[in-house]
Amino acid sequence: MVQADTKTSAGPQRVKIPFRLRFKAWWEGAEVVVRERQEADAGPAAPDEEPLPYEISDKYWNAGRIALVQEVWGEGLVGPGDHDRLLNLIKPLGLNPEINMLDLGAGLGGPARLYSDTFGIWVTGHETDSDLAAAGMEISTMGGFTKKAPISSFDPENLELKEKSYDRIFSKEFLFTVEDKERLFRVIETGLKDNGHILFTDYIVPDGGGQSKALDGWLKAEPVLPRPWSMEKYLKLLTALKLDIRVNEDISQETQVLISRAWANYMGKVEENGLHSKLRPILMEEAQLWARRAKLIESGQLQVCRIHAIKKTSEKLMADW
Repeated sequence: MVQADTKTSAGPQRVKIPFRLRFKAWWEGAEVVVRERQEADAGPAAPDEEPLPYEISDKYWNAGRIALVQEVWGEGLVGPGDHDRLLNLIKPLGLNPEINMLDLGAGLGGPARLYSDTFGIWVTGHETDSDLAAAGMEISTMGGFTKKAPISSFDPENLELKEKSYDRIFSKEFLFTVEDKERLFRVIETGLKDNGHILFTDYIVPDGGGQSKALDGWLKAEPVLPRPWSMEKYLKLLTALKLDIRVNEDISQETQVLISRAWANYMGKVEENGLHSKLRPILMEEAQLWARRAKLIESGQLQVCRIHAIKKTSEKLMADW
């Protein structure tokens, strides 16, 4: 329960609950209770707001949302994972300067630029949302990654890759939005070189789990319709494609902690520095998206997986046969 104080008066009084308290209560699923305070100072009036340095359009990925998500997650990021976590995720890939990589669902390109800068590799980033891809490409250009970490828009349902063109393929919490996953993974297998690696994290549903009211609400409320698979279904498909599965693990708890920590830190900044009124609707919408995901993960109705597999060479395939 979150409490807010108000000064007594001769009669009923409408109380304006501070935004930070309303947000905290909403995130925690609590109610706001107003209790009387005998004497209170209203405090100084809020200063006039400065104009935002950008315009907020009707597009989902407008400048305001792009700026806000980077405040929450970090520069170039649209979801949970600081630099240490992003580097830990891809340890099995053995990245080095002789390797090239494809990043599917690249967002603003933060991971692509991090991997390129850290390991000296060439990363091609593909993002489904054209506005997000354009913003990501602008950040790459400004950071000197125009050629080493370009970000472009693509349609995952119609992706084609040149045969054996990539050493590594990476994807972070993106594949759950793809409808025809079987086709996409066939394309991925074709695009991987012999001994090439694929590593992805994704939102999945528990094996054999039924549809719940909360899960159904999540499916309907996401900005892109989710089509989540189970771990079992992913593993069956990778096995059918003759990919050698090396890692399949549940990273739900780690992800849950990252989500909660990032939003708690961000709201601490809002409490200290304030928030422009024009950004509040975007903040509430974005926070609702992540609160919904976090609660499903906490309840076990939604999970997060990490899967790593290697494409066998022709000689290894013959030996297995």
